[in-house]
Amino acid sequence: MYPFSLQPGNVHLYYTCLEKVRDRALIDQYHRILSPDECEAVQKIKSAAKRHESLVTKALARFVLSRCCRVAPEAVRFFVNRHGKPALLPDVTPLPVRFNLSHCKGLVGCAVARDADVGLDMEDQHRCVNLNLARRFFSEPEIMQLEKIKDTAAKKALFLQLWTLKEAYIKAVGEGLSLGLDHFSFVFDQGRPDIRFSPERPAPPGIWHFFSATLLDRYTIAVGAGSMHRQRPDLHLYACIPLDNIQSQGRIP
Repeated sequence: MYPFSLQPGNVHLYYTCLEKVRDRALIDQYHRILSPDECEAVQKIKSAAKRHESLVTKALARFVLSRCCRVAPEAVRFFVNRHGKPALLPDVTPLPVRFNLSHCKGLVGCAVARDADVGLDMEDQHRCVNLNLARRFFSEPEIMQLEKIKDTAAKKALFLQLWTLKEAYIKAVGEGLSLGLDHFSFVFDQGRPDIRFSPERPAPPGIWHFFSATLLDRYTIAVGAGSMHRQRPDLHLYACIPLDNIQSQGRIP
């Protein structure tokens, strides 16, 4: 088995390439560790690709959290807040383990931390991007950053960086779009993302750290972690096939 050493102040990201999960026996195991409600929800999905994505996402979450909490995968139980953010039920573990899930074409991920609110977003760089969405959802400082860039490919890359960072933050806070995406901004200090809050929406309690990177030469990912720790954590990356294998992919400082 694979016990995960998740220490306070650490952030781990486990990701699964969907095309690598095709073994029928393994997929049958995924169905067995899901709750009856989860299995029913998966079966209701009409698209085979989306059904596979949903199953692997749920199995990944149970696999990762079971190892972090030292319980069986089928013993992991969740609740969802009114904005749709999932969390562990308090009786699953006494450890303050928090997590967040994301998926995009061909990839699913689970970010996990102790003593920190964590948010994860992933986007396929090959997807079509409507850059006009920036004027609708981004803050003025972010719009100005984009307008300074004339090259279309570079502008798209920055748009995806900003979009995933903003999604990671609102998912970490757990209040959904009620926060207002234009009430906070991301700037880059020597390439490292940092958040700025508008006067109309004061900063929430805690200290925020963010990571932005390209994964597998195809995906833009962002992770946000909010806690009382001033020291910036490392983001540890793991390629993972739930219930099968894990391979460390290094870290992002």
